[in-house]
Amino acid sequence: MYAWGIILIPEVHLAFFATLAFAALIGVSAGYGLVWGKVRNETVGLALTGAIATLAIYVSWAMWVPFVLDSQHVRHISWVKLAQRPAALWNLVCMINQYGTWSTSSSGSATNGWELWGIWFLEAVTVIGMGMFAGFAVLNHRPFCEACERWCSRGAKLVLAAPPDVAQLKLQLEANDLRALENLGLGNKAVDHLIVVLDSCEQCRQFHTMSLTHVTVRRSKMGKPTISNKMIVQHLQLGAGQAETLRQLSEKVVQTAKMSPPKASTTAAGKK
Repeated sequence: MYAWGIILIPEVHLAFFATLAFAALIGVSAGYGLVWGKVRNETVGLALTGAIATLAIYVSWAMWVPFVLDSQHVRHISWVKLAQRPAALWNLVCMINQYGTWSTSSSGSATNGWELWGIWFLEAVTVIGMGMFAGFAVLNHRPFCEACERWCSRGAKLVLAAPPDVAQLKLQLEANDLRALENLGLGNKAVDHLIVVLDSCEQCRQFHTMSLTHVTVRRSKMGKPTISNKMIVQHLQLGAGQAETLRQLSEKVVQTAKMSPPKASTTAAGKK
C-alpha cells in the first residue's frame, strides 16, 4: 500500500506524512512483536526494530520499482524476484533516478539526480529512525515482572496539579516519599499538570512501578495550545504499601473530580 500510495500522492507534504505513517506502523508492529517475545534488553530491542525497519524500506523499494515501470508500460517484473536480486534492484533504481518520477517544484519537471537521491535518503532515515522510536516506545510502555515472567498491567492513572518545583518532587519520589504527591490537588488538563501511572503485576501482586510525566501547556497569542511532555520518573519500583497508597490517592482524586463543579472545564473551554 505504501509503495503504490507514494506514486499516487502528488503532494510532497502528504507523501511525507504517508512515510511517517508507514514508519510508525512498522515500529509499532515490531514493538508489539518484541513485547510478545518478552524482549527486555533495550539494545537488542533497538537493533531488532532497526533491522525490521530496514527490511521494510527495502521491500517497499522492491515493490515500488515494478509499479513505476508498469506506469511507463514496461514489462511487469515480479517484486519477489526483484527483492531477491539486490544488484538488479539497485541498477533499476539508478536508471529511474536519471529520469525522475515526480516533481517537487512548480515548474513540473521531474526531480532527479542528487536532489532525488537526497529525498530517497531522507525517506530511508525517516522510516528507520521513526520505526526504531515507535518500537522502543511500545517496548518501554509497561514494565516486566521477572519473577512471574509477564508484563504488568495498568493499576491506576491520575492527573494532579503541577508542583512549584518539579526537580524537588523527583528527589522526594526517588527517596520513596509519596507525601509530596498526596499534597498536590486535582489537576486540570487545560494548564500544567502531572500524569501519574501505576503499573502492577496481576499475578504476584508484589511488583509495582510508578511513572510520572510533567505536562506543560503554553498558549500563543491566538489562544492555540502547545503541549509538551517530560518524563520525570519512569517505572520507579514501589513497595506494596506505596502502591496501595497510590491507588487510594487515585480513588480520592476521582471522587474529588465527581464532586467538583464543572467550573474548571468551562473556563478551559472559554480559553480555547
